Amino acid sequence: MKPLYWQIVPSLLLVLLGVQPAFSLPTIKSSATSVANNLILDGKGSASSHIVKVANLELSTDGTKGFTLTISSQSLTKSGGETPIPFQVTTVPANESANDSDFSVSPGSNYTVSTTSAGSSLKDMYIRYTPAALQDPGAYNTSISLIVTDN
Repeated sequence: MKPLYWQIVPSLLLVLLGVQPAFSLPTIKSSATSVANNLILDGKGSASSHIVKVANLELSTDGTKGFTLTISSQSLTKSGGETPIPFQVTTVPANESANDSDFSVSPGSNYTVSTTSAGSSLKDMYIRYTPAALQDPGAYNTSISLIVTDN
C-alpha cells in the first residue's frame, strides 16, 4: 500500500495545472497607403505643411482594460547628410481626415492612444511634415514603430 501523501499530491497537482492565468493578446494589423512612398517635398523656393495618410490600422485586444498604442518615429532622412525633415504622427478614426489640431505630439516624441475596454478599433495614421524651402530632392527614408500593449 502506498503512503497517503502519494495519493494526495498527484491529485493536487492536477488541480493546480488546471488553473492557468488568463492572458490577452493585443494585435495590430497595418497597411501602408500608396502615397506613403511618394511624399511631396516642395523644395522650389517655398514650402508648406503636408498632412498625409500613411497607414490603415486595425487594433484589438480581448483584455478587459483595453490597450495602448505607442507610435514612435524619427525624421525623414536622405543619405549624404541632407537636411532631415521632422514629422509628427497622429491617428484618427478610420475614414476620417486629420487636420492641424489633431497633431499634439512634437516631432520625434512618442504618440500614444488608449482604450479602456476589450474590443477592436480601426484607425488611420497620418503624418504632418514641412520640408525646407529648398529641400534637396531625392529618396528620403524613415521608420515608424507601432507597439500595442494591454492596459
